[in-house]
Amino acid sequence: MTYKLIALDIDGTIKNLNKEITEITQRSLSRTREAGALVTIATGRSFNSAITATRLLNLDSPIVSFQGAHIGDPITSRVIWHMPLTEKMTLDLLYYLENWPGEILVFVKHKIYVNKITQWTESYVDRNGIEIVRVDDLKSIANKKPTRFVLVDAENEIAEIEKQLIGNFQDGLHITRSLPNFCEILHPFSGKHRALEVICTRLGISNESVLAFGNGYNDIHMLKWAGLGVAVQGSPEEVIKSADSLCGTVESDGPAILLTSFLEKGLIG
Repeated sequence: MTYKLIALDIDGTIKNLNKEITEITQRSLSRTREAGALVTIATGRSFNSAITATRLLNLDSPIVSFQGAHIGDPITSRVIWHMPLTEKMTLDLLYYLENWPGEILVFVKHKIYVNKITQWTESYVDRNGIEIVRVDDLKSIANKKPTRFVLVDAENEIAEIEKQLIGNFQDGLHITRSLPNFCEILHPFSGKHRALEVICTRLGISNESVLAFGNGYNDIHMLKWAGLGVAVQGSPEEVIKSADSLCGTVESDGPAILLTSFLEKGLIG
C-alpha cells in the first residue's frame, strides 16, 4: 500500500506552540509532494486563516477548512465545495440556544456575527483578521446560510452543551469540539472526513490511500476514515484510541519524522 494523499491538521499537528512550521516539517512535506503524493490541510480554521498559516508550504492541492464545511483552491482562492447550514437548521439551533449564556459566533463568509461583543471576541477577531458584526437578534441572519457556529465557554460548560446538542439534534447537525472551550456546529454533511471524501472522489483516490494526521476531537472521524489515521502524541485519549498509529509531538517533529520514515520505505507516492 502506498499513500497518495496526505491530510494534516494545522495547530498541534504541523504548527507548534511557537506557531511555527519547522524546517524539518517543511522539508518532509516537500519531499512527500516530490514523491508524487498530494498534500492537503484539514483544519477547523477559516479558509483565509488556513492559507495564511500554511503559506510557507506553497500548497497547490485543494484544502479543507471550517471543520470540513469548505474546500478551496489555495492558489486562486476559488471555492470548490461548500456545505453551509440551511436557514431552518440555523433557526432551529438558535431557538435551542436562546437561553444559553455563553458566547455564540456565527461565521458567514468573511464575517463573524455576534449578539454581544466581549473582550474575548475582540481579541479573537483581531488574531484571525476577520470582521465582526453585532446584531440584536442572530435569527435575523439565518437566511445568510452560515458556514458554522462556534460556542465559547468554560470547558465543563462546553462539554455539557455539546452533549445536550448531540442528544437533541443527533445526526441533524455535525457537532464537534476543536478546543476544550469551543463547540462547533455545522451542516450534517460537513466534517473533515466528508470533505476529504469529496476530494478523493473527484481525484479517483480511495480512502485506503489516505494518510491523515490529527490531534483534536474534531479529527476523530478523519482518523477513523483514513486508510491510516495517525494521532499526535499528547492528544486526548479518545483521539488516540480512534487512530491506527501514534507519532511524536509536533514539538519533536513527530509527524515529519513518521513521513520521512514512510518515504524511505517507499510507502508514499
